[in-house]
Amino acid sequence: ERLEDIEDLTRPVKTVERAVPIDWTDYNGHMNEARYLQAFGDATDRLMHIIGCTPDYIASGASYFTAETHIGHIDEVHAGAKIRVETQVLLGAGKKLHLFHTMYEGERVLATGEHMLIHVSLETRKASDPTLEVADPLARLASAHADLPRPDGAGAAISVR
Repeated sequence: ERLEDIEDLTRPVKTVERAVPIDWTDYNGHMNEARYLQAFGDATDRLMHIIGCTPDYIASGASYFTAETHIGHIDEVHAGAKIRVETQVLLGAGKKLHLFHTMYEGERVLATGEHMLIHVSLETRKASDPTLEVADPLARLASAHADLPRPDGAGAAISVR
């Protein structure tokens, strides 16, 4: 799927849709915390592909590295649950890609994942601007998402209450 294949750019992008396998659950009978990151990592990878950061682009020597992640565990997820992740671009300019993923089962919010990625040169392993083949689609999507409400929890840190 490419950006052109998305029907409505003004809505968060569906980046994951799958059933939770039994081996994703832990001793408490719900999804292991590492699998939340896997699901959100898959969502990030899908969004990167949609904006043109494809295997060919990466083979040419550039990609995004994740610099920071914050996961909010909101409700339990059990084996067999049909989950989907919707992704909102909070910032997509220059070297920075700031994503907010929301995981659902039906309309029930299960978890959120906020991720800051930095575009890098794979040769130097240093931050670099993406080429236009990624920068342009990302700018289009970021612009389309600019009027969406800021998600609850975006920018939050762990707090003690």
